[in-house]
Amino acid sequence: MLHNDPRRVSAHIDGALICAEYSEQTGQLCLRQDGMLLREWFPPHSWMAIASVAGARHWGTRPTDDDLLALLHNEMALLRAS
Repeated sequence: MLHNDPRRVSAHIDGALICAEYSEQTGQLCLRQDGMLLREWFPPHSWMAIASVAGARHWGTRPTDDDLLALLHNEMALLRAS
């Protein structure tokens, strides 16, 4: 059964509140900083983004909170590096 509400995790990084949201219904994945959209992916890109940090446990389609936190920290490191 699919969840109606997106899975959501957040962390304070460099003084900002960063949130990762994933909808199992649509496969949409969003990163938000203080409520503002930073990045957005749709399948299959959202699944690949999750699988790239989480491995192929769920093929990126059913991430855990830990998977989303790993993605959040990875993406923020990439944004700081660019």
